[in-house]
Amino acid sequence: MTTATSAKADQAGGPPKADRAEWLILPANFVTYLGNGIQLLGASLLVLEEQQTALSVGWLFIVMAIPQVLLSVPFGRLVDRFDRRVMCLVCDVASAVVALALPVAIALGASTQYTAYAVTFGLSMIAALFNPASNALVRERVRYERLGPFNANFSMSTQAGSLLSAAVGGFLIQIFGLMPMFYFNAVTFAFSAVCWVLLGNRPAVSAADAAEAEAEAPATGGPVKRLGLLLAVGSVNITVSNVLLVVLVIQVFKQREGIFGLVDALAGVGMLIGAAVYKRVSHRFSNLTLAAFGFFGNAALIAVEPFHIAGLMAAIPFAAFSFGFAAISSRTLLMRAIEDSRSGRVFGTVNAVSLAAGLVVTISLSYLADHHSVASAFWALSVLIGVVPLVAIATMRGFYAQQEGAARAKAAATTAPDLPGATDAADAAVAPQPTN
Repeated sequence: MTTATSAKADQAGGPPKADRAEWLILPANFVTYLGNGIQLLGASLLVLEEQQTALSVGWLFIVMAIPQVLLSVPFGRLVDRFDRRVMCLVCDVASAVVALALPVAIALGASTQYTAYAVTFGLSMIAALFNPASNALVRERVRYERLGPFNANFSMSTQAGSLLSAAVGGFLIQIFGLMPMFYFNAVTFAFSAVCWVLLGNRPAVSAADAAEAEAEAPATGGPVKRLGLLLAVGSVNITVSNVLLVVLVIQVFKQREGIFGLVDALAGVGMLIGAAVYKRVSHRFSNLTLAAFGFFGNAALIAVEPFHIAGLMAAIPFAAFSFGFAAISSRTLLMRAIEDSRSGRVFGTVNAVSLAAGLVVTISLSYLADHHSVASAFWALSVLIGVVPLVAIATMRGFYAQQEGAARAKAAATTAPDLPGATDAADAAVAPQPTN
């Protein structure tokens, strides 16, 4: 949380601006997703080239998911006990070493398939620690009033890194070959590590400034479990959609890989535009309202995607646009609800639940697609995305309405004339803080 002095300066000069922490976290996130995408693409091509089966590539994704499902929760608790910046730095240095191990081991004659699996497993173990550590670092360093705009920028950097990883990776692999891409991935981890070094230690705050900032800052608190559910559903949506879209475009619509790449690019562009528009409208609508709009719009558009390739290409950018609202709003609501002291364990738990649920739903809907129709799998996903988040949001409306009313009462009490009882009214206007 920022100091009271900086908060007042922001209020006097207009909307708060991004500070140094944001300018370092965002490029670190961008290069992380760029490198991870290239690493996964390269490892998939290595395994596919040797085994010539889709199942061998599927096992790569399973190997990547298992460590994070099992370790994200205990690692999240660990994050809350140590310096988050140092943990992010250690994770990136370790990831760079592990990424370098793949081309070096293959050059020394190791099995391509098993080396790819082993390196993917090692990077996933490190990611199980890095994910809660980096999210907790955001909660620690980014000011409360900047969380919404920051999360929009964070989403844009994530999408930009993911989109460019396929394009840049494919282009560079064609020119330089496969092995140099793994060295490039190690460089991206090193760049991210430099960002954490430049971020520096958390600025020291005097006891008086801390007390004043705590008194002026909005109270944290909220239905954390239900907010975590919103974030988890969004993650499941991405996992399942990536699988079903491949089957829909290649097998059902009988299109070539280039068309699938175009569909994927349209989705990424939709997400980028959604993040940009979110920053424009987030001050006019509550995050809960924007989340409801996002999940509903995304679910409705998913339902029309499996009818025709033209309909898919027309609908998917708008579906991604809506999903951008849902994902950014959910992340912002959760970050504002949790205390800094337990943000690591919360995000670790959400990451583990998201990955485990993603595997279960992916297998279930893949079975439905194989034994009934791909369209039915899309409609089932649409129901899941539409019903579960909207029911959770409906149960939270009362809490946020009460919190908003309390905030207005507190603002009115603090700006009222100094009359008897005014202090008591201000003290009484405190939002409730349920934790379930």
